[in-house]
Amino acid sequence: MPRVFDVSRPVFPGIPVWPGDRPYEHDWTSRLADGAACNVGHIAMSCHTGTHMDAPFHFADGGPTAERIPLEACIGPAVVVPLARLGETRAERVLVRSGGGAASAATIEALPRLLLYGTDAASVDAADSTAFATHRALARRGTVILEGLDLSAVPDGEYQLVALPLPLVGMDGSPARAVLIAP
Repeated sequence: MPRVFDVSRPVFPGIPVWPGDRPYEHDWTSRLADGAACNVGHIAMSCHTGTHMDAPFHFADGGPTAERIPLEACIGPAVVVPLARLGETRAERVLVRSGGGAASAATIEALPRLLLYGTDAASVDAADSTAFATHRALARRGTVILEGLDLSAVPDGEYQLVALPLPLVGMDGSPARAVLIAP
């Protein structure tokens, strides 16, 4: 049986969010404990909470929104590499162990065909970025952006990736559940 790594971050009250983003909140619409027929919860959060995908609309008015993220890019062979080795990879789906850093736009542009770029950081750009050059370089290439991964238990190497966004119509991003399947 293949080994499956869940590389999604759990979502819970108090999960760190980007400065200015809506914090995650949840509550109950009905509860069995209160005499209701079933438990029904509701949530409120930024589309960029925890493990998530950025839609091109995130940085480009008129760009495709979350329901149009190409699912073909979200499923298939992927490689996990440290940021320092990013320039060596030829994979179409790359998940980067950032070590607190971020790839430059020039590094992204030098890579061959790139369907999906993922990072264990909250953003593909540095936290203090105001130009968001890496986001823009990935958008120009049509690359799906997957952020907020938990790669801490995953060795570098080759895997099968399954990371699917919710089809949130008209939105700039979507939460995602991401798993890696070892060969």
